[in-house]
Amino acid sequence: MVGYTKGDIDTWAGLVARSIRAAGGRPGMRLHIRLRLRAVYRRPRPPLRGRAAGLTVVPVSGGMTERQVQLIVDFEPDIITVTPSYMLAILDEFRRQGIEPRATSLKVGIFGAEPWTNSMRQEIEQACDMHAVDIYGLSEVMGPGVANECVESKDGLHVWEDHFYPEIIDPVSGEVLPDGALGELVFTTLSKEAMPVIRYRTRDLTRLLPGTARTMRRMERVTGRSDDMMIVRGVNVFPTQIEEQIPHDRRPSTALSNCAHAQAAPRCHGGHGRGAAGSRGRWPRGARREARGAHISWSASPPSSPFWIRAASRRSQGKARRVIDKRPKG
Repeated sequence: MVGYTKGDIDTWAGLVARSIRAAGGRPGMRLHIRLRLRAVYRRPRPPLRGRAAGLTVVPVSGGMTERQVQLIVDFEPDIITVTPSYMLAILDEFRRQGIEPRATSLKVGIFGAEPWTNSMRQEIEQACDMHAVDIYGLSEVMGPGVANECVESKDGLHVWEDHFYPEIIDPVSGEVLPDGALGELVFTTLSKEAMPVIRYRTRDLTRLLPGTARTMRRMERVTGRSDDMMIVRGVNVFPTQIEEQIPHDRRPSTALSNCAHAQAAPRCHGGHGRGAAGSRGRWPRGARREARGAHISWSASPPSSPFWIRAASRRSQGKARRVIDKRPKG
């Protein structure tokens, strides 16, 4: 439960209008908002925030993907705001109905509420011929519109520092880290009236960088949460790291990310973990795929892998749950 004064709502509306402008929205455009109905009633009049940017707002409830597509076709919005994983579900529905996504009116997608990857951005942009930008916010600080990516650069989210003071801390010790260091994001509100917070720990992992398209500092796209991290044979693993390395088959509805299950196991460079080839039998031809990063490489693994990458046969209808840790607890 969070509280807002009238002044907070006006401030919030202004910040969302600023975020939409940074994303490429302009007065006169139409905005398709995919929200669950409970969110509409819980939050203070979301359509008013879009109208503050001079937009015509089409507020749509969550789910009902077929209906979402029909409303996009009928109302011809220029901008859509959904979770990135649900946008992939909308793309699947376009194809199922025989509609070419690139032929729709969509020009800008503003995506948030969950971590997503550059490969997802590229897939959405190429499929729809539109810009895909990131928005960040959380109810305890204000709501969506705390930071937003700029359409000109797409190189991180500019934090609206005239209303929020960001810091990066070590998630274990709480020590404040310098700009450029990876750590947990902490916010202090500077203008919120009803429920101000001081050094609120978001649990989101990112880093602060100098401004580019705007003068205010940027935060790197959130890579995960400090409470989502798994330690696999001494290696820190986050769901987005796994998703980045799983190969994507571009065929609709049969991509690896949509199969019943896929498995992966990390290997430290130079090491021979249990997931390495030969420790659990031979690799099937073509099954191995290794992507080398700064600290970790990934390989497809036999069925003995300690965790599963979940990929249900149906797309997520909300926030995606990408990894289920199947290891024994305790």
